[in-house]
Amino acid sequence: MLGALLYRHPPSKKSISTQGTSGLPSARGSRQAPDPQSGMGGSRALLLLAQVLGLAATEMALLTTDPPWSTIFRGESVTLRCRGSQPSGQQPTTWYHNDKILARTATDTYRITNARQKQTGTYKCQSPGSVASNPITLIVSYDWLILQVPSHAVFEGELLCMQCRGWEPGSVTSVQYFRDGADITTRYASDKQLCIPRAETQQSGRYRCTGQMNSFLSVIKRESQELHVCIRELFSSPVLSVASSAETLEGSPLNLSCVTHLSPHSPRSILWYLFYRNGTVLRGPKTSSKYHVPMVGLEDTGSYSCEVRAENSSIWKQSAQVPIAVRRVPISGVSLDVQPHEGQVMEGQRLVLSCSVAAGTGFISFSWHREGSAEVLGRGTRYEIPSAQRDDDWALLLRGLQRGCPSPEPAAAGSRLWVSPRSSTAISEHRCCWQPWGPCCPGCLLSTSS
Repeated sequence: MLGALLYRHPPSKKSISTQGTSGLPSARGSRQAPDPQSGMGGSRALLLLAQVLGLAATEMALLTTDPPWSTIFRGESVTLRCRGSQPSGQQPTTWYHNDKILARTATDTYRITNARQKQTGTYKCQSPGSVASNPITLIVSYDWLILQVPSHAVFEGELLCMQCRGWEPGSVTSVQYFRDGADITTRYASDKQLCIPRAETQQSGRYRCTGQMNSFLSVIKRESQELHVCIRELFSSPVLSVASSAETLEGSPLNLSCVTHLSPHSPRSILWYLFYRNGTVLRGPKTSSKYHVPMVGLEDTGSYSCEVRAENSSIWKQSAQVPIAVRRVPISGVSLDVQPHEGQVMEGQRLVLSCSVAAGTGFISFSWHREGSAEVLGRGTRYEIPSAQRDDDWALLLRGLQRGCPSPEPAAAGSRLWVSPRSSTAISEHRCCWQPWGPCCPGCLLSTSS
């Protein structure tokens, strides 16, 4: 031990970032996998089949270490493993140290034995059928005390564990853990490790540990190097996108998209989507981020949102609510038909008026009135005068009410008739002008002139 004391260096106080940008934690959150009976099992099988067919050929390789720590002591050993989209053995796996080719192996592993300080640095790998992995950092330490944190990327919702180790096994007592200078020992630490069950992005920071170590006849408090630990976002907060015009009309399609971005450092993660209206699930969980309604009705009016969940993770995120108001299709294309068609009517002759609309949703009711009178002469789009008389020289008013309009103001149409006792009266013109009688229900002014 005295020989070791001659060449050991005191701990450095600078912060070191040890985590690379690729990989998945070896431990996941406690959330159970979704129920296959709800459609998830089949969807996952399709995704796996796509990978088998080579659709994921550009997937990033995944580099992990065993043991899973970024810092080891001099003389210890570590195994690097490279996982890709294709089985190993068909082509060699390429290993990089500080961006230079380190080795090519027929297997997906590379072992470092009796580690030396010159082997400190960044490592990457490239497996058959995959692009190069993101780097991870390995530190070969000569310090008295080290803090061991995961070498792979840790995502929100996953288990984050770290441990404080001394140069000799069992030589450290009274261990304390710190994040950004604050003592977090009593909250998370056990006898051997500090574990955060479901890590959150705001728990990223600078971590270090301290401990009491025996040094000949005295006890000395030692401190590890400060390491930066980054808790990565697995996927971004979703945004509900409505692919339609500013106004959603009854009978039109409604297309919703739940937009989120999965971390490129976790390409194998599977996301599930749910869609809500007024807090009630409309569809999901499904692997599709789209929701389609072929024809909407007034009952589809409401506040819509979507939710995204990660499989095998406790993480779920919900979008902001988006109000969607479904409106009636306004009445349009109104036409007036007069019988007899030749436009001639004589006293005592039968006269029939009918009004039709080319467009407009919902139930439209019609009633006929004398102008200035509330008395209902008839209902429906057709009104008949069996025997036209001279005293029928009045204005006839057709009132149409479109159910579901926010304004109770009815639509109206007027037809002014003149009947001659001896000679025929030519109804030379009849026209239909749709005029606004409210924000939703327009009015139709129908007129005939001799």
